[in-house]
This record gives sequence, structure tokens and C-alpha cells, in this order.
Amino acid sequence: NAIEIDRFLFNENVRMKKRRELGIKDEIVIGHIGRMSYQKNHKYLIDVFAEILKKKNDSILLLIGVGEKLDDIKKYVEKLGLSEQVRFLGNRADVDELYQAMDVFVFPSLYEGVPVIMIEAQASGLPCIISGNVPKECIITSDLVTSMSLLDTPSDWAKHVIERSRIKRGIHFEEIQAAGYDVVTATKKLEQFYLKKYGVKSR
Repeated sequence: NAIEIDRFLFNENVRMKKRRELGIKDEIVIGHIGRMSYQKNHKYLIDVFAEILKKKNDSILLLIGVGEKLDDIKKYVEKLGLSEQVRFLGNRADVDELYQAMDVFVFPSLYEGVPVIMIEAQASGLPCIISGNVPKECIITSDLVTSMSLLDTPSDWAKHVIERSRIKRGIHFEEIQAAGYDVVTATKKLEQFYLKKYGVKSR
């Protein structure tokens, strides 16, 4: 699950450029990346976003990913009258830049392994609100991640999302590297393992 940290580190210029491309000015941008499936709990995420709009009506939700539940999720968004504020971006090759455009990352999964997406989000200095069903092993920064129960109301989640959206973005390279998720560090560790065990370098 190692990543190229440099690709994801927060960059104000990339943020402004990507927000311009998306036609976003001063709006709060809530982001989610994940397959459109039961596991990712998009319906709950939409409910949270509906509550956010009651308090901050200039908010935008970016949904990146495709999957078998895509049509159902689009219908639910339409049913709640949120089509103007929810943007379905599909699969993207510029995910590293999309993190920069966001203000908060919300990840209310019903179950998870250790998602690499969470490592990427933290590498970009993005405040994250996650469900208690996401393994604690993915929390590798000291102040970016808030874990909440899915038994909490969407209104409770919305309150925390808005609060966390005000956090000033920073660089978290050392924390990600120390946790062993930097691809360069991970490669060196693997090389040392092979040298020690077999007397050969990894390829």
C-alpha cells in the first residue's frame, strides 16, 4: 500500500488550478473516492451532505468512482434535489490533484481493509471524517482524521465535516514516511529484507 508521497503533498497552486478547472471558487468541497458499491455507504454520505447544505448552502460534493450502485446513487441525489451540488466525476487519472481541490474527505464505509485512499488523503494534508468501521491502522497523522460512528446522525457528521473544513492544510511527509507508506522507504525496507534473507537485492 505504499504511495509516491510527493505526488500527493499539498500544493496551493495545484489546488487553485484544479478548482478553476472544476469551476469552484470559495465553496466548501467535500470529497469521496471509492467504488459505487454497497460497502462504501454512499446513501449515508448523501444524507450527510444534505445536512451540510442546510448549514452551508454553497457546498459541493465530489464523487469519484464508478460501480454497480452508480444509477441508484444518482437517483437518490435527484430525489433529494441535490443534482446541482453533487458532481459525479467517474474514474479519474488526476486523483492526486482532486485531493488538493477538496476541503474535507468523508469516508463512511460499512467495512474496509486498510484503504490506500486514506493514506493518499492524509498525504495531501486533507482532514478526513471516517466511520468507525475503517481500520484504525489507516490513521497515520496526528490531527487529520476523525472517526465517527454510523449510529451518529447525518446531522452530527455534517457538524464535524463543517468544523474540519476550516483546518489549514499542511505538509505531512514525515508522518507518512515514518509509517512506512512512502514507496521509496518501502522499497528500501524490502531490499534490506531480501539482502538479509537471501543475500540478493530485490528487483
